[in-house]
Parts: sequence; structure tokens; C-alpha cells
Amino acid sequence: MSAAPMIPSPEAYFGKFLPARDPLLQHMEQEAQRENIPIVGPVVGELLYLLTTLGQARRVLELGTATGYSTLFLARACSAFGGRVLTVENDPQMAARARANFQTADLADTIELRQGDALEVVRGLGEPFDLVFMDIDKSFYQPALPDCRRLLRAGGLLVADNTAFRDADGFNRAIAADRGWRGLHLYAFLPGHSPEKDAVTLALRI
Repeated sequence: MSAAPMIPSPEAYFGKFLPARDPLLQHMEQEAQRENIPIVGPVVGELLYLLTTLGQARRVLELGTATGYSTLFLARACSAFGGRVLTVENDPQMAARARANFQTADLADTIELRQGDALEVVRGLGEPFDLVFMDIDKSFYQPALPDCRRLLRAGGLLVADNTAFRDADGFNRAIAADRGWRGLHLYAFLPGHSPEKDAVTLALRI
């Protein structure tokens, strides 16, 4: 039995199916491209929106805000359930720009931004979260993992971006070796992402 034919030029094909974005998100994408600001792009942004919505996550923690592009997807999703996002950014200039974007999006009441080192901030947190999204320096992923596990409720979801980066190797191996996680590494073509060929890791806290 012959294999079913695949779509020719799949990257060009699926590149046509980018999710719709409002003018603010499009402006942030253009700004990121112009200033070389790494953002998750519309495909991973929509994935975050869907995962937050499917899990009905009301308490969301984000490590790594930048200008707040991914934060808007998380906040728009959890606001439907009366939820909130706590996001952490170390760079004060990026934090200021993110706050301005949250105001423009009319989501400032849904998002709390703490400016500081992500590893230090998570050590001081105690409340449980339904979803954690990691997008900080990849060398910090593994050191942050124990606190992410502590802060996630049982059945909560950890999402980590850029896990095809070499510095994420220790984190990837730790997820795979720890029976406290049920994880999956997805290597994919992600149009508009930085970079467009990268991995996203999903891990359920057992």
C-alpha cells in the first residue's frame, strides 16, 4: 500500500495559515523584527491562548515578558475565566514597554508585572498556578524547574519555549527523567517565531 502524498512545500503552505492578529500585536511583531526582540510569534501565541483556554487556567505565571507579546495571548485567554497573569521581566526598559502595551490592550487590570530576576522572584512565590510559561534565558530553565514544579498545582501545565536551544538541554533531560512530569518536546516549523524552526516543550505536573 503506497503512502498518501504529502503537501508539497509544507513550510510555504502552512506559512499561509497564520492566525489573525489585531493591530497592536501586528505592531509588536514589526517592532520585534526591526529591533531584533525575540517574541513567540503568532503560532506559539495562539497555542498559548488555546492551552490556557482548554485548561481554564485562572492563575498564570510567565517568566520572561519582553514587550509583553506572549503575555497578551495568556491574559486574553484567562480573562474569560476571571483569571490573572503574573509576568516577570528583568530588563526595566522592556518592562516599561510591556506595561504600556498592557494599557493599550486594556488588560492592565488582568496582568501584574514584576520587574526583577526570574529565579529570585519564583523563589519568593507561594501561591499555586494553573499554567507556567517559561521564556527566559535558556540556561536558567533547569534551575527554575524545581520552583515551577512547586508552584504548579497537580495537573497544571508547564510550557517552555525555545527548547531546541543548546542551553535548554539540561532542562529537556530533567523533564524526561523526572516522573513528576509527563512531558512532550515538539520540534516544529513556527512561522513568525524567533527562530522559525524550534521546539516547544509541554509538561504536565503529575
